[in-house]
Amino acid sequence: MDKSIRILLIEDDPDYTLLMNLYINEACGQAMKHEMENAVSLAQGLDLLARRDFDIVLLDLMLPDSQGLDTLAELRRRAPGVPVVVLTNLALEETGLQAIGAGAQDFLIKSKVDQQQLVRTVGYALERSRLYGQMESLVRAAPDGIVIVDSARMVRYANPAALALLNRTAEQVQGRLFEYPLEGDGPSELKLAGPNGEITAEVRLAPVEWRGAAARLVTIRDITELRRIEQVRAEIEERRRMDELKDKMLSTVSHELRTPLSIVKMAVGTIRDRLAGPLTPDQDNMIRTADRNISRLTRILSNFLDLSRLESGSAYVDLRPVDPVEFIREVTDDMRMACKSRNVSLVVDAAADLPQVKADRDMITQVLGNLLDNALRYARQRIEVRAKRIDAEVVVSVVDDGSGIPEGKGADLFNKFIQLDRPRGGEGYKGTGLGLAICREIMNINGGRIWAENVKGLGAGFHFALPVAAPAAASAAASATGGPHVDSKK
Repeated sequence: MDKSIRILLIEDDPDYTLLMNLYINEACGQAMKHEMENAVSLAQGLDLLARRDFDIVLLDLMLPDSQGLDTLAELRRRAPGVPVVVLTNLALEETGLQAIGAGAQDFLIKSKVDQQQLVRTVGYALERSRLYGQMESLVRAAPDGIVIVDSARMVRYANPAALALLNRTAEQVQGRLFEYPLEGDGPSELKLAGPNGEITAEVRLAPVEWRGAAARLVTIRDITELRRIEQVRAEIEERRRMDELKDKMLSTVSHELRTPLSIVKMAVGTIRDRLAGPLTPDQDNMIRTADRNISRLTRILSNFLDLSRLESGSAYVDLRPVDPVEFIREVTDDMRMACKSRNVSLVVDAAADLPQVKADRDMITQVLGNLLDNALRYARQRIEVRAKRIDAEVVVSVVDDGSGIPEGKGADLFNKFIQLDRPRGGEGYKGTGLGLAICREIMNINGGRIWAENVKGLGAGFHFALPVAAPAAASAAASATGGPHVDSKK
């Protein structure tokens, strides 16, 4: 397919125009055609550029309506995307070089032009323009702001990203003093007034040459989000550090309190059992109240110590095959008296063919006990313990008929010191909010999982899942204990 180069010659000398047209016509061939149009003034040339597309302009600097480098400047302003080759009558190359510095792709000395030089110069100018356009498109598309500042601190160029960061138009920036500091070898930070609030920007400087003179390349990067992330990370680290200090303090205090608490408990027990002498009815009531609260304080301290041991990774875990029906029966038997005193029925529904699970029996017993304790505080009339196999897990559920989990609070249930204000169904002490946190830690180190949800038609349901033990290990454990047992009590 034939290629055609459209040339606009802006020249007021008719003889020279005729010569240039002759050169162009002779240069046309099958592979490359040159088409030239003429204008005798800058105004006429600008009018043609506004109405038609040209690949290149051959521009005489001395025209009836414009002279010198101002001619080139006006053409570049009105048609910035069109490459220009300057024509000059001066034998010295200084004017041509100045023209290149002002944005021309090349220059020709009119008295020395021949056909071969004209065609070669046009071809080179078009290629330079193409390469320059590629570079300029990369700079324009760069996500970081790029600014060229000359030795007098005047802004010579700013890409769209820089204008957006500075919240300025090209007219407000280019040709004006750069208003920000330009000192320092390393990166610095600026606070900029962005369109949507303050922006934190990182600024870097590099020496460059711009149009033959020393200048500085200023790159501006928006690091607002990065600084925000770093601030959040620092806050999280500080919060973690404070949590660790708090946990260490609570663990230390709990350890220190156990010995005096044991002595007080022993003394109160001695008085309660009348080993130190008879008691009046009022004294007996006060001693029993003290004994109950000492027991409560003992449970709280035990919870603190359990959680501290679990979170520190120092807890010993004895993972082995465990019969889920057995530990469910054991825990529910221990809870029946407490349920009866509250007029709450405890129903167990465990499948007869449940496989053994891999877990630490004592820890899992504690999990179920904590969940039953929690359910008893909120149940109105009924608690259900369910167990069934789902794929490679055995899922144990504790469901009460209380008011359920308040909407939007489920994610907080297993955090430390969290107590949800759902109405209680029965009497009971208000704990420290550590029971469910302990359950979560136990399930984590046992390779299980725990979650909570509201159960349709009842109240809150707490579920934990344990992996089924390997068949060989489960068979060995069943042989040693005489096989599994099924609790059918209702």
